[in-house]
Amino acid sequence: MEARAKKQLIIGAIFVLLIGGAVYGLADRFFIIEATCFDNIQNGKEEGVDCGTLACGIVCQEPVQPLQVSDEKLFRIGPGSYDFVAKLVNSNTSYGAPEIMYSIALPGEGTKTGMTYILPGQTKYVVLTSLRTAGEVGSAGLRVNSVQWEKLDMPSGEVNLINRRGNFGNAEAESSYEGVVFNDSNYDFDKVEVSVILFDASNAVIGVNRTEIRTLLAKTERSFKVVWPFPQPLVSRADVQISTNLFENSNFIKSYGTQERFQEFY
Repeated sequence: MEARAKKQLIIGAIFVLLIGGAVYGLADRFFIIEATCFDNIQNGKEEGVDCGTLACGIVCQEPVQPLQVSDEKLFRIGPGSYDFVAKLVNSNTSYGAPEIMYSIALPGEGTKTGMTYILPGQTKYVVLTSLRTAGEVGSAGLRVNSVQWEKLDMPSGEVNLINRRGNFGNAEAESSYEGVVFNDSNYDFDKVEVSVILFDASNAVIGVNRTEIRTLLAKTERSFKVVWPFPQPLVSRADVQISTNLFENSNFIKSYGTQERFQEFY
């Protein structure tokens, strides 16, 4: 290639770069939307809504996944009296919900409302006992109406509530489950919830019950007992769900060390 042609190519390349830079500058000045980081809109170089390391100096959190509801079941325990269970699954490992508002649809009887909570990554059975109805009901369904998400920064294993010496038994006129809850943590709790879920040989839920333990001190144990007013001869196993609300600061009576707040609003 002749020197003159090489010179023309170099000049042309420089010209293209200059024109491209000028066009980009005009576009950046007049057409490209800048990140705002405060308007609840993803714009500019934001990696999410009002977040992004380069745009806003804030790392975007993973989207919060909705709760999953399954295994809803209604159990008749007497005339116009029912127990109910539904399984809630929280797939979010950092976020839980201190307040879940729900309603239970009872065909022909309207709805009943309630509130519960769920911890990060928790699979939780919502157990309701002695639901009263005017007539007979064959089924029921749980609907989540609203969820208040919060981040819970708490080291894994810091709270460990253990069921000890659990025993299910049938008598002639009733069945019961007895156990002992051991608080293997350094925190005193005002209220601990205990739910018992009964399964048959095919792993289907055939009965539920629940109770509460008030004031469970650190490194101590408390006994509990739940009773069904009829025998449950088909029980293959009984699972015990022990839970306490870590979002509620008043639930922590005392900690050995300094009192901490574990939640962060989402």
